[in-house]
Amino acid sequence: MIDLRVIAVRYGGKVMGRECLIPTPGHSSRDRGTAIRLAPGAPDGLLVTCFNGGRLEALAVKDMLRRDGILPADDGKRRALTAAERHSIRQAELARQRERLALEEMAASGAAALWSNASRADKAHPYLVRKALEPFGIRQSGTALLVPMVDADFRLWNVQRIRPDGFKLFLRDGRTAGLFWPHGVHMLDGRPSDGPLVIGEGFATMAAVHMATGHGIAAAMSARNLETVARAMRKLFPARKIIIAADDDSHLPENLGQNAARKAAQAIGAHVATPRPETRAGDSGADFADIPRDQVAARIDQARSGKAASHG
Repeated sequence: MIDLRVIAVRYGGKVMGRECLIPTPGHSSRDRGTAIRLAPGAPDGLLVTCFNGGRLEALAVKDMLRRDGILPADDGKRRALTAAERHSIRQAELARQRERLALEEMAASGAAALWSNASRADKAHPYLVRKALEPFGIRQSGTALLVPMVDADFRLWNVQRIRPDGFKLFLRDGRTAGLFWPHGVHMLDGRPSDGPLVIGEGFATMAAVHMATGHGIAAAMSARNLETVARAMRKLFPARKIIIAADDDSHLPENLGQNAARKAAQAIGAHVATPRPETRAGDSGADFADIPRDQVAARIDQARSGKAASHG
Protein backbone atom coordinates (compact mmCIF):
# COMPACT_ATOMS: atom_id res chain seq x y z
CA MET A 1 0.00 0.00 0.00
CA ILE A 2 1.50 3.32 -1.10
CA ASP A 3 1.43 5.99 1.62
CA LEU A 4 1.53 9.59 0.39
CA ARG A 5 2.82 10.71 3.79
CA VAL A 6 5.91 8.54 3.34
CA ILE A 7 6.54 10.13 -0.07
CA ALA A 8 6.12 13.63 1.39
CA VAL A 9 8.63 12.97 4.18
CA ARG A 10 11.12 11.25 1.87
CA TYR A 11 11.25 14.09 -0.70
CA GLY A 12 10.53 17.15 1.39
CA GLY A 13 6.98 17.62 0.12
CA LYS A 14 3.56 17.93 1.68
CA VAL A 15 0.23 16.12 1.49
CA MET A 16 -2.67 18.27 0.36
CA GLY A 17 -6.02 16.53 0.22
CA ARG A 18 -5.73 13.39 -1.87
CA GLU A 19 -2.33 14.16 -3.36
CA CYS A 20 1.25 14.81 -2.41
CA LEU A 21 3.24 17.77 -3.75
CA ILE A 22 7.01 17.28 -4.03
CA PRO A 23 9.94 18.96 -5.81
CA THR A 24 10.35 17.93 -9.43
CA PRO A 25 13.72 16.14 -9.87
CA GLY A 26 16.41 18.66 -10.80
CA HIS A 27 14.54 21.62 -9.30
CA SER A 28 14.96 23.54 -6.06
CA SER A 29 14.11 21.81 -2.78
CA ARG A 30 11.51 24.54 -2.30
CA ASP A 31 9.80 23.59 -5.55
CA ARG A 32 6.38 21.91 -5.36
CA GLY A 33 6.07 21.26 -9.07
CA THR A 34 5.07 17.58 -8.99
CA ALA A 35 1.74 16.19 -7.79
CA ILE A 36 1.40 12.50 -6.95
CA ARG A 37 -2.11 11.12 -6.60
CA LEU A 38 -3.31 7.62 -5.81
CA ALA A 39 -5.09 6.26 -8.90
CA PRO A 40 -5.83 2.52 -8.55
CA GLY A 41 -6.62 2.10 -12.25
CA ALA A 42 -3.37 3.69 -13.42
CA PRO A 43 -0.05 1.85 -13.88
CA ASP A 44 1.73 1.52 -10.50
CA GLY A 45 -1.43 2.86 -8.85
CA LEU A 46 -0.21 6.44 -9.14
CA LEU A 47 -0.95 9.47 -11.29
CA VAL A 48 2.09 11.78 -11.55
CA THR A 49 1.68 15.35 -12.86
CA CYS A 50 4.69 17.66 -13.33
CA PHE A 51 3.58 21.29 -13.62
CA ASN A 52 7.09 22.38 -14.61
CA GLY A 53 7.69 19.52 -17.00
CA GLY A 54 5.99 16.88 -19.07
CA ARG A 55 5.82 13.14 -19.62
CA LEU A 56 9.58 12.62 -19.37
CA GLU A 57 9.71 14.39 -16.01
CA ALA A 58 6.74 12.33 -14.76
CA LEU A 59 8.50 9.11 -15.80
CA ALA A 60 11.64 10.34 -14.02
CA VAL A 61 9.60 10.74 -10.83
CA LYS A 62 8.36 7.16 -11.11
CA ASP A 63 11.93 5.97 -11.70
CA MET A 64 12.95 7.85 -8.55
CA LEU A 65 10.17 6.17 -6.56
CA ARG A 66 11.31 2.75 -7.83
CA ARG A 67 14.96 3.47 -7.05
CA ASP A 68 14.05 4.42 -3.49
CA GLY A 69 11.89 1.36 -2.94
CA ILE A 70 8.52 3.13 -2.79
CA LEU A 71 7.38 1.44 -6.01
CA PRO A 72 8.29 -2.08 -7.12
CA ALA A 73 11.33 -2.37 -9.36
CA ASP A 74 10.67 -2.07 -13.08
CA ASP A 75 10.80 -5.41 -14.88
CA GLY A 76 12.07 -3.63 -17.99
CA LYS A 77 9.09 -4.59 -20.08
CA ARG A 78 7.14 -1.70 -21.48
CA ARG A 79 3.59 -2.30 -22.62
CA ALA A 80 0.81 -0.23 -24.10
CA LEU A 81 -1.83 1.05 -21.69
CA THR A 82 -5.14 -0.73 -21.77
CA ALA A 83 -8.34 1.16 -22.57
CA ALA A 84 -9.38 0.81 -18.92
CA GLU A 85 -6.07 2.29 -17.73
CA ARG A 86 -6.30 5.21 -20.14
CA HIS A 87 -9.85 5.89 -18.96
CA SER A 88 -8.83 5.70 -15.30
CA ILE A 89 -5.93 8.08 -15.85
CA ARG A 90 -8.13 10.56 -17.70
CA GLN A 91 -10.79 10.47 -15.00
CA ALA A 92 -8.18 10.99 -12.29
CA GLU A 93 -6.72 13.94 -14.22
CA LEU A 94 -10.15 15.54 -14.65
CA ALA A 95 -10.94 15.06 -10.97
CA ARG A 96 -7.65 16.67 -10.03
CA GLN A 97 -8.30 19.63 -12.33
CA ARG A 98 -11.78 20.18 -10.86
CA GLU A 99 -10.52 20.03 -7.30
CA ARG A 100 -7.59 22.28 -8.04
CA LEU A 101 -9.76 24.90 -9.73
CA ALA A 102 -12.19 24.88 -6.79
CA LEU A 103 -9.31 25.48 -4.37
CA GLU A 104 -7.92 28.26 -6.56
CA GLU A 105 -11.33 29.96 -6.73
CA MET A 106 -11.60 29.85 -2.93
CA ALA A 107 -8.11 31.33 -2.62
CA ALA A 108 -9.03 34.06 -5.13
CA SER A 109 -12.02 35.03 -2.97
CA GLY A 110 -9.71 35.20 0.03
CA ALA A 111 -7.24 37.33 -1.92
CA ALA A 112 -9.98 39.76 -2.95
CA ALA A 113 -11.17 40.11 0.65
CA LEU A 114 -7.64 40.56 1.97
CA TRP A 115 -6.84 43.16 -0.69
CA SER A 116 -10.06 45.16 -0.22
CA ASN A 117 -9.59 45.33 3.56
CA ALA A 118 -5.90 46.25 3.39
CA SER A 119 -4.53 49.75 3.95
CA ARG A 120 -1.99 51.83 2.07
CA ALA A 121 1.49 50.40 2.49
CA ASP A 122 3.67 52.21 5.02
CA LYS A 123 6.75 53.83 3.46
CA ALA A 124 8.60 52.99 6.67
CA HIS A 125 7.94 49.26 6.36
CA PRO A 126 11.28 47.54 7.15
CA TYR A 127 11.35 45.63 3.86
CA LEU A 128 10.76 48.76 1.77
CA VAL A 129 13.36 50.71 3.75
CA ARG A 130 15.94 47.95 3.41
CA LYS A 131 15.35 47.71 -0.34
CA ALA A 132 15.01 51.51 -0.77
CA LEU A 133 11.66 51.11 -2.53
CA GLU A 134 8.50 53.19 -2.74
CA PRO A 135 5.20 51.43 -1.86
CA PHE A 136 3.50 51.88 -5.23
CA GLY A 137 1.00 49.31 -6.45
CA ILE A 138 0.90 47.38 -3.16
CA ARG A 139 -1.01 47.48 0.13
CA GLN A 140 -0.44 46.37 3.70
CA SER A 141 -2.31 44.05 6.08
CA GLY A 142 -0.95 44.12 9.61
CA THR A 143 2.81 43.95 9.25
CA ALA A 144 2.72 42.18 5.86
CA LEU A 145 3.00 43.92 2.51
CA LEU A 146 0.52 42.63 -0.09
CA VAL A 147 1.57 42.28 -3.73
CA PRO A 148 -1.46 41.59 -6.00
CA MET A 149 -1.12 38.79 -8.55
CA VAL A 150 -3.36 38.89 -11.63
CA ASP A 151 -3.87 36.94 -14.86
CA ALA A 152 -3.76 38.23 -18.42
CA ASP A 153 -7.32 39.57 -17.98
CA PHE A 154 -6.08 41.42 -14.86
CA ARG A 155 -8.28 39.36 -12.55
CA LEU A 156 -6.90 39.06 -9.01
CA TRP A 157 -6.17 35.42 -8.08
CA ASN A 158 -3.60 35.62 -5.30
CA VAL A 159 -1.46 37.96 -3.24
CA GLN A 160 2.11 37.59 -2.15
CA ARG A 161 2.63 38.55 1.48
CA ILE A 162 6.02 39.98 2.38
CA ARG A 163 6.91 40.03 6.05
CA PRO A 164 9.18 42.70 7.57
CA ASP A 165 12.13 40.27 7.45
CA GLY A 166 11.53 39.67 3.73
CA PHE A 167 9.99 36.19 4.05
CA LYS A 168 7.42 35.70 1.28
CA LEU A 169 4.24 33.64 1.21
CA PHE A 170 1.46 33.03 -1.30
CA LEU A 171 -2.06 32.20 -0.17
CA ARG A 172 -2.56 28.51 0.54
CA ASP A 173 -3.99 26.67 -2.46
CA GLY A 174 -3.76 29.88 -4.49
CA ARG A 175 -2.91 29.89 -8.16
CA THR A 176 0.55 31.12 -9.14
CA ALA A 177 1.08 29.81 -12.70
CA GLY A 178 0.74 32.55 -15.29
CA LEU A 179 0.13 35.27 -12.70
CA PHE A 180 2.08 38.52 -12.38
CA TRP A 181 2.22 41.85 -10.57
CA PRO A 182 1.80 44.72 -13.05
CA HIS A 183 2.53 48.40 -12.56
CA GLY A 184 2.46 51.20 -15.10
CA VAL A 185 1.55 48.81 -17.92
CA HIS A 186 -1.41 50.98 -18.95
CA MET A 187 -2.20 54.67 -18.61
CA LEU A 188 -5.28 55.85 -16.73
CA ASP A 189 -7.34 55.90 -19.92
CA GLY A 190 -6.54 52.24 -20.58
CA ARG A 191 -4.06 52.79 -23.40
CA PRO A 192 -0.65 51.12 -23.17
CA SER A 193 1.90 53.28 -21.39
CA ASP A 194 4.77 54.77 -23.34
CA GLY A 195 8.10 53.04 -23.70
CA PRO A 196 9.07 49.39 -23.39
CA LEU A 197 7.58 46.87 -21.02
CA VAL A 198 10.03 45.21 -18.62
CA ILE A 199 9.34 41.74 -17.20
CA GLY A 200 11.28 40.15 -14.35
CA GLU A 201 10.93 37.85 -11.38
CA GLY A 202 10.15 39.47 -8.03
CA PHE A 203 8.39 42.54 -6.67
CA ALA A 204 11.56 44.21 -5.41
CA THR A 205 13.42 43.63 -8.68
CA MET A 206 10.68 45.15 -10.79
CA ALA A 207 9.88 47.95 -8.39
CA ALA A 208 13.54 48.96 -8.60
CA VAL A 209 13.34 48.90 -12.41
CA HIS A 210 10.24 51.11 -12.41
CA MET A 211 11.75 53.57 -9.96
CA ALA A 212 14.89 53.86 -12.09
CA THR A 213 13.25 54.03 -15.52
CA GLY A 214 9.55 54.82 -15.22
CA HIS A 215 8.81 51.94 -17.62
CA GLY A 216 5.79 49.68 -17.28
CA ILE A 217 6.69 46.48 -15.47
CA ALA A 218 5.39 42.99 -14.75
CA ALA A 219 6.80 40.72 -12.03
CA ALA A 220 6.32 37.03 -12.83
CA MET A 221 7.11 36.10 -9.19
CA SER A 222 9.42 33.21 -10.15
CA ALA A 223 11.92 32.20 -12.83
CA ARG A 224 9.82 29.31 -14.11
CA ASN A 225 6.87 31.67 -14.62
CA LEU A 226 8.82 34.10 -16.82
CA GLU A 227 8.09 32.53 -20.19
CA THR A 228 4.37 32.11 -19.50
CA VAL A 229 4.03 35.74 -18.44
CA ALA A 230 6.19 36.93 -21.35
CA ARG A 231 3.95 35.11 -23.84
CA ALA A 232 0.86 36.66 -22.22
CA MET A 233 2.39 40.14 -22.43
CA ARG A 234 3.35 39.65 -26.07
CA LYS A 235 -0.24 38.68 -26.84
CA LEU A 236 -1.47 41.84 -25.12
CA PHE A 237 1.18 44.05 -26.75
CA PRO A 238 2.10 42.52 -30.16
CA ALA A 239 4.28 45.43 -31.30
CA ARG A 240 5.69 46.69 -27.99
CA LYS A 241 9.37 46.39 -27.19
CA ILE A 242 9.76 44.00 -24.26
CA ILE A 243 12.83 43.58 -22.07
CA ILE A 244 13.37 40.65 -19.72
CA ALA A 245 15.21 41.77 -16.57
CA ALA A 246 17.13 38.66 -15.52
CA ASP A 247 18.13 37.73 -12.01
CA ASP A 248 21.78 36.66 -11.84
CA ASP A 249 21.81 33.34 -9.97
CA SER A 250 25.53 32.73 -10.37
CA HIS A 251 25.68 31.50 -6.76
CA LEU A 252 23.68 28.41 -7.80
CA PRO A 253 25.00 25.38 -9.72
CA GLU A 254 22.85 26.50 -12.64
CA ASN A 255 22.13 30.17 -13.33
CA LEU A 256 18.37 29.68 -13.31
CA GLY A 257 17.54 33.38 -13.51
CA GLN A 258 19.56 34.11 -16.64
CA ASN A 259 18.62 30.83 -18.33
CA ALA A 260 14.91 31.40 -17.75
CA ALA A 261 15.18 35.00 -18.93
CA ARG A 262 16.92 34.02 -22.17
CA LYS A 263 14.35 31.31 -22.84
CA ALA A 264 11.48 33.76 -22.28
CA ALA A 265 13.13 36.34 -24.53
CA GLN A 266 13.64 33.83 -27.33
CA ALA A 267 9.99 32.80 -27.10
CA ILE A 268 8.66 36.30 -27.81
CA GLY A 269 11.46 38.17 -29.55
CA ALA A 270 12.56 40.25 -26.56
CA HIS A 271 15.85 41.61 -25.20
CA VAL A 272 17.53 40.48 -21.96
CA ALA A 273 19.00 42.90 -19.42
CA THR A 274 21.31 41.62 -16.68
CA PRO A 275 22.29 43.39 -13.46
CA ARG A 276 26.01 42.97 -14.24
CA PRO A 277 27.91 43.25 -17.53
CA GLU A 278 29.28 39.74 -17.05
CA THR A 279 29.23 36.92 -14.52
CA ARG A 280 32.41 35.41 -13.11
CA ALA A 281 32.96 32.17 -11.24
CA GLY A 282 32.41 32.67 -7.53
CA ASP A 283 30.10 35.68 -7.94
CA SER A 284 27.23 35.93 -5.51
CA GLY A 285 23.69 36.24 -6.82
CA ALA A 286 22.24 39.63 -7.71
CA ASP A 287 19.12 41.21 -9.13
CA PHE A 288 18.18 44.75 -10.14
CA ALA A 289 17.17 45.63 -6.58
CA ASP A 290 20.75 44.93 -5.45
CA ILE A 291 22.53 47.51 -7.61
CA PRO A 292 22.46 51.35 -7.63
CA ARG A 293 19.46 52.86 -9.40
CA ASP A 294 21.59 54.67 -11.99
CA GLN A 295 23.10 51.33 -12.96
CA VAL A 296 19.61 49.85 -13.24
CA ALA A 297 18.61 52.53 -15.73
CA ALA A 298 21.85 52.09 -17.69
CA ARG A 299 21.51 48.31 -17.95
CA ILE A 300 17.88 48.51 -19.04
CA ASP A 301 18.72 51.23 -21.58
CA GLN A 302 21.55 49.14 -23.02
CA ALA A 303 19.20 46.21 -23.46
CA ARG A 304 16.60 48.48 -25.01
CA SER A 305 19.11 49.64 -27.61
CA GLY A 306 20.36 46.09 -28.17
CA LYS A 307 23.93 46.92 -27.08
CA ALA A 308 24.02 44.54 -24.12
CA ALA A 309 21.20 42.18 -24.87
CA SER A 310 20.35 38.72 -25.92
CA HIS A 311 17.69 38.90 -28.60
CA GLY A 312 15.39 36.13 -29.71
